[in-house]
Amino acid sequence: LTSYQLPSSWGIGVLVEEYFNNIHPLRCFAFIHRPSFLQRLDTEDTRRNQNSALLYMICALGAQYHALAYGENVTSISPKAILHAGSQWAKQAQRLILETLEIVTIDNLMASVLLHDYDIRMGDFSKAFMISGLITRMTQALQINLEYNTDILCQNDDTGLTVTEKESRRRLMWSCYVMDALVGSGVDQLTLVDEKDMKIQLPCNERNFVQQIPCLTETLETGNCLKFMGDYVDNKTILPNMGMMAYFVRHISIRKKVLRYIKHLDEAIVPWNPNSEFATLEAECRAWYESLPPSLQFTPSAIYIRKDSSQLGALCVLHCAHYQTICDLYRLGAPALYKLRAAFDFPPEQQGFLKELQQVLFDAARSLATIIDETGRHGCRMLADSWLPTITYDSCRIMVYHLTQILDPGDQTTKRIMNETLPLLRSNIHCLSLMGSLNAIAASLCSAAETMLERSGIGSEVISQNIIPDDPYQSIGSTNETRIEILPGTPVQSTPDYVLNPLSIFRMARKSIPERHAPESAGSSSAPNSTRPDSMPDLDQSVGENGEGAQGNSTNDNAIHQGSLEELQTLFMSDLGWAWQPAETAVGSGIDGAGLLPWAGGYPSTQTEPWLPVFPFPQQD
Repeated sequence: LTSYQLPSSWGIGVLVEEYFNNIHPLRCFAFIHRPSFLQRLDTEDTRRNQNSALLYMICALGAQYHALAYGENVTSISPKAILHAGSQWAKQAQRLILETLEIVTIDNLMASVLLHDYDIRMGDFSKAFMISGLITRMTQALQINLEYNTDILCQNDDTGLTVTEKESRRRLMWSCYVMDALVGSGVDQLTLVDEKDMKIQLPCNERNFVQQIPCLTETLETGNCLKFMGDYVDNKTILPNMGMMAYFVRHISIRKKVLRYIKHLDEAIVPWNPNSEFATLEAECRAWYESLPPSLQFTPSAIYIRKDSSQLGALCVLHCAHYQTICDLYRLGAPALYKLRAAFDFPPEQQGFLKELQQVLFDAARSLATIIDETGRHGCRMLADSWLPTITYDSCRIMVYHLTQILDPGDQTTKRIMNETLPLLRSNIHCLSLMGSLNAIAASLCSAAETMLERSGIGSEVISQNIIPDDPYQSIGSTNETRIEILPGTPVQSTPDYVLNPLSIFRMARKSIPERHAPESAGSSSAPNSTRPDSMPDLDQSVGENGEGAQGNSTNDNAIHQGSLEELQTLFMSDLGWAWQPAETAVGSGIDGAGLLPWAGGYPSTQTEPWLPVFPFPQQD
């Protein structure tokens, strides 16, 4: 697993099997037709396989799971060794991709998508960010955002591609769409794939794909089919053709709108208005959730059915994505937690609405913890998606914030809620530790979450109210640069750094760029002489000295762990009275729309199975 050369044919078969059982079902990575790939692997010349970037990437990802299984069943292996298993094959895949940039092929695009996810797993965010740009250019060159032809049902044998090849390309394009959406996080400047250019139907279900059954599905817009198919299509007959991937893609399109909205609050209607953007997005989230068929709901039977088909991890991510988006939408109720730069002022008559926002945010975070905990009970490989560590950590932040800042510590109900929530916080921390073998950043997030819980005093007799889990929105320069705090107000120059989560791919990538411009470190034009509060701790100075760029180099594990931990420890503020005041968001630049990268009322405290499908917030009147 540490060699540059691929193993024997038998060894390759083992690694390929691990890949298809663990990575292939996740998110939108199921773009390779497994039977066709295995057939090709058995019939092609071995020398050709040695020059296949796709095969190298499949083996690199499969190696991690093979090492994980070996460590569980044979002899103990450290998380670091598991994480780095197959790393030389990933380097070989990268070399092959970059050496043949002028040869744009479907296989190389598939390999690039897998390399992007691998780099995120390894904490190599700058490389992942650059690869994402290459991927979008490759999709444009191949034009797989368009249907290959109008013969969707493959009734004409002379049209070139087979039904399998057509569906594989659709799935690949949707995978690139999801990747671009997660990298862009709602920022116009960082988003390269537009929904209006996606002129293909959604992926079909796994059964039809594997068995090579041509079928029709809807397009991204609910209820619509490809225009050239005419009006004779009955939508009720094609809904069963859509599987988990199609619903995940649809959710991502809603998530993009939520993330863009949350950073354009200066242009938005007040959220308590029934005609507001908030009400529209809430309705879209509700409609998506209620459209899930029983087989995609997070129920006990669905859990074991999906586990049997190696899709439990994918089911977990589907529901975690939903609740993370709910957290992003409802963060309006916690401007101090999320540093909203154009937060709404809630008048006295809207305090009830504000409390509802806060409750929904808290309940969504608890739902995330419950889903992740239930999934983790079935093994750490079920928590393998590279998005889950940041989702899990964000769930911790929201719960700690609500327990220490929103609830009245003297209220008897508060103590009961704390006792109910503490196991969820601990299960989140446990799951983060499980993720450490397959995600480089998970160990740092686990340490930060433990520190957060310890300092909060939750579970003890004394609850500390001077610890706020916060996002370090201020960008810290190197020790050779003059350090200027970002303060509330209109920025002199607007950059994505202002509005993105510190754990977003773009922010993490920027840390490893020594010659970057940093206009985000300049003072606000509306408050040029402002200084940070005296009560702000100096802990974040360690980030500038030791944490800058640590996440960007996966070859230095100590740097990754220490750098991220030190930065994440700046998420604690000691002054409750200090919070970002509502400030104007710079508009007109096209880069000010953003959100977290990264993922209510009515969460019954006595519910025995809180992970059953219950929509997290009440219907708005």
